[in-house]
Amino acid sequence: MSLSRKGQDVTTIECTENGNTEFEQHLIALSARKSANSEAKDDDIFENNIAAGHAIRQLLLDCPGTRDTFRHLRGFEILLGALDSLAELVVHSEADSELQPSWSHLLSVIFSILTGAVGEHRGNRKYWEKEIPRGGWKSLEVKLHALKHSVLARSFMQLKQHIYGCLVACAINDETIQELFKPTEFKYNASNTTSDKPQLPIDNTNATLIGRFKAKLDRNLGNAAHLHDPEPLCLALKLWLDWQPEASDSNGAGDASVVQTVTYLARLSTHNLAALHRTELLSNLLPSILNDRGSNLHVTELYELAALLLSLGMTKLDDAQLLFSIARSSSIAADLLLHALRSSQSPSYFHFDLSICGYSSIELPDLGTGFPPSSSNGYTISLWLQIARFDTNAHTTLFGAFDSSQTCFVLVYLEKDSHNLILQTSVTSTRPSIRFKTVSFREGRWYHIALVHRRPKATSSSRVSLFVNGNFVEQVKSNYPLAPPISKPRSGTANHVPSNHASSPVQAFVGTPQDLASRLGQGVVCSQWRLASAYVFSDVLSDDLLAVHYELGARYYGNYQDCLGSFNTYQAASSLKIRNDSLHLGKQQHSDIIRAMETGASELLPERKIILGLSPWNVLSTDNLVSPEKTHVPPYLSRAATKTARNLSFKGHDYLVINGATPSFNDAFRCPSGFAMPTGGPAVCLAQSLDDAAWQIGGCSGIVLDHLENSNDDDATLRALNCIFECVRNNWRCSEAMEKDNGFAIMSALILRKIDAKAEEFNGGHRSLPTKPTEEDGQAVFPLKILTTILKFLGFRTDKPEDSVLNNPLAYRVLIVDADYWRRMPPPVQRLYYEQFEIFGLRSKYHVFNAKRLSKMRQFWEKPDLDKPLT
Repeated sequence: MSLSRKGQDVTTIECTENGNTEFEQHLIALSARKSANSEAKDDDIFENNIAAGHAIRQLLLDCPGTRDTFRHLRGFEILLGALDSLAELVVHSEADSELQPSWSHLLSVIFSILTGAVGEHRGNRKYWEKEIPRGGWKSLEVKLHALKHSVLARSFMQLKQHIYGCLVACAINDETIQELFKPTEFKYNASNTTSDKPQLPIDNTNATLIGRFKAKLDRNLGNAAHLHDPEPLCLALKLWLDWQPEASDSNGAGDASVVQTVTYLARLSTHNLAALHRTELLSNLLPSILNDRGSNLHVTELYELAALLLSLGMTKLDDAQLLFSIARSSSIAADLLLHALRSSQSPSYFHFDLSICGYSSIELPDLGTGFPPSSSNGYTISLWLQIARFDTNAHTTLFGAFDSSQTCFVLVYLEKDSHNLILQTSVTSTRPSIRFKTVSFREGRWYHIALVHRRPKATSSSRVSLFVNGNFVEQVKSNYPLAPPISKPRSGTANHVPSNHASSPVQAFVGTPQDLASRLGQGVVCSQWRLASAYVFSDVLSDDLLAVHYELGARYYGNYQDCLGSFNTYQAASSLKIRNDSLHLGKQQHSDIIRAMETGASELLPERKIILGLSPWNVLSTDNLVSPEKTHVPPYLSRAATKTARNLSFKGHDYLVINGATPSFNDAFRCPSGFAMPTGGPAVCLAQSLDDAAWQIGGCSGIVLDHLENSNDDDATLRALNCIFECVRNNWRCSEAMEKDNGFAIMSALILRKIDAKAEEFNGGHRSLPTKPTEEDGQAVFPLKILTTILKFLGFRTDKPEDSVLNNPLAYRVLIVDADYWRRMPPPVQRLYYEQFEIFGLRSKYHVFNAKRLSKMRQFWEKPDLDKPLT
C-alpha cells in the first residue's frame, strides 16, 4: 500500500486485486466477527482487529485527506459495528483471563479512530452528529449500553473504567489520560451518609483518594488541557450516572474519577466551561442532584459541577422549571437555585483566551461608513469588558481600526505593567499614543469604558475624554486619526471621480489579531478577557447619554433606539434621577437623561450613526450551514446570504458575528461591513440567567411567591425571600411583573403569616405576638433577619448608612410603611424599623432625593377626608 505524494490526490490509495482499497480492507477487518462454525482462535481475531485499527488510525494521522474517504466508505457505521463485534468477542473469551487486556486494547483503538476521524474536520463532525441515525453520540451510547448488558458484571467491570478513559481521551485528544482510569485507581467509601445537604465526607480515606486523583490530574493535564469536543465528556458522565446505581460494591466505586475529571476541566478555562455548557450535561446532572441519587460524596461532586455550569445560566427552560419546582421541597435544590440566581446574572460575552494559540480576535473586514468621521464632531468607542487575567509580559489589546497603509490607525489597549488605558492614533507622528493615568483596571470586574474623541477645530486641538462606568475620568490631548488614502482606480476607470466610497477600507477588530500577537503558540501568553458588547459611533456622545448606557448594564443588547427607561432596574433609575437632579437643577425635564429614558434615545443617537455593534447575541452559528450530505438553510436567510455564509463557514469559522449597525441578516451578507469573523477561537458564552428563565416560565411573580408560601422553616423562608429579591433586583421584566401582579402585597401577607407561625411556636400555640416583648425575646431573631433582608433590597446599607438610597418606593410602601406588624415586634426589630426612617429621611447623603420619593408616595396613597362632602 502506498499513499500519493506531492502533486497527487492525497486520498488516493492503491487497490488490491479484488478492486477494493486497502483502506476499505482494513475497515472490513476491523468489524470482523467470529461465526458459530468458525475455528479461528479468539486471540487471532483480537490481533487482526487491533492491527487493522492501528493501520486505519495511522492513515488518518499521516494523511488528513483520508478522513473524507473514511466517511465515504461508511467508516463511522463500521466503527459502531465494531463495538458489536467486541461484545461478541468478550462473551466468547470471558473465561480466558489472558485475553482481558485485549478487550481494553481494541476498545482504545476504536475510540482512537473516532478521535482521528472527527477531530479538526468539521464535515466529518457534522456527519457524525447529524447524519448517523439518532446521532453518532446517541448511537455510541446505545452500543455501550448493549456491551454492558451482553457481558457478565465481573467482566464489564474491567471495561467500564476503560470506557470512561477512552471518552475523556477523545474529548481532549490525548490518549495518555487513559492511564488514570483504572478499576483500582480511585475508590471511595459511600457509607454513613444520610444528610440531604451536600457536604464533604468525613472519612479521611475518601479525602485522601480525592486529593491523590486531583494531583494526578494536575500532573497529566496541567493548565493547558483544551477541550476539543465536549460531547464525549458529556457521554462519559451520562454513562456514569446511568451505571452508578448498580455500582455500590467496592469495585464500582472507582467511577468517582469521572466527575472529578469533568469538574477539573470545567474549572480549567472558560473555553472548556462554555463548551460543556452547550451540551446536554446540565440536563443530565440536575435530575441526579435534585432526586438525591448516589452517595453523599457523589451529590457533593455533582453539586459543585452543576454550580459551575449554572454560572452561565440555563440552556433549556425545562431544566429551569425542574429546578424551580423541586426547590419548593428540597433544601439542596433551593440552595442551588439561590446560587444560580446570583451567579448567572453576568452578561453574555465573548471570551478571548490567548493561552490557546497566542492570539484571539473578532475581525471586521470593513467598517463601511467613513472612519474616522469628518462631518461630525468626532467619534465614540464604547466597550463593556472584564479582564479575567493579565499577562505581565504582553499588553492586552482591546480594539483597533486601520487601513492597509496604516494611514488611518486607532489602537486601544491596556498596558502590561500599569494596567492603564492607552490610545494610539498614529504610527508615524512624534506622539503616537497617550496614556490615561487616572484609573488602573483590575481583574475580575466589569467595566464600561467609553472613549469620546473630538475633532480639532480652528481654535482648539483634538481631545479624548475617558469615561469609566458612566463617570468622567480624564481628558487628554491626542492626534485625531487621519483619513485613509483614496484607493487607486482599477484599470479602465480613468475617468472615475474619487469619492468617500473610494477610500481604502478600514478594518476593525476586537481582541488580539495574529499580526499583533507578541508570541504564537499554546501557553506562551496568558492574557484572558471578556467582551459583552462593543460599539463605535460616528459622533461624540454626551456625558448624560453615556451615564444612561452604563446604567442599562452589560446585559443590555440593542442599538439604544427605544425609550431606555423601560429597561432600567430600580437601582439604575434611582442613580440616574440623582444624577439628573444634581447636574440639571431646575432643568431636569430637558436633560439628555430624561430624553433618553422617556422620549426616545433615537432622537439623541440616530441608528445611522452606529458604525459598529458587536454582541454575543448577534452570533450566527455556521453549524447548520456545513453538512457534507445535506443542506440545512435557516429560513430567515436569502439564497445569496446563505451562499456567502456557507463559503465563509467552509473556511473554518464556527460562527459569524453580525454587525448590529446593519438592519437585517440578509443585508449584513451583502457587504463586508455587515459581519465579523473570529480568529484564534474566541468562545461565545450566551448566559440564560435564572431570573429571565423565571419570567419566561410563568411571569416570575407566581413562581417565586409560591416558594415563599411553601417554605416550612426559618432558613427556607429567608432563602425564598432572597430568591425573590435576586429575581427582581437586576431584571426589569421581573420588576414589572411584580408590580402588575400586586406581588409585593402578596409577599407582605405571606411574611405576616410566617411571623405569626413563628410566634405561635414560641407562645405555646397562641398566634398573637406578645403585648410586652422583652429585649432578650428569642422571637426577635427571625423577624429581624426578614426585616434586614427587605431593607437591603430597598437600598438600606448597614455598613454605610449614609449611602442609603430609597430605590423602590412601591415596595417600601407595601413592605415597610403599610406593614403595621413591624410595630408589634420585639425591641430589636422595632429599633431597626424606626431607625431606617431616620436614615432614609435625615442621615443619608441622599436624604433630599429620598424625601422627594416619600412625599410623592404620600400624595399617592393619602387617605381621603371622609368628612368632606362628595361633589
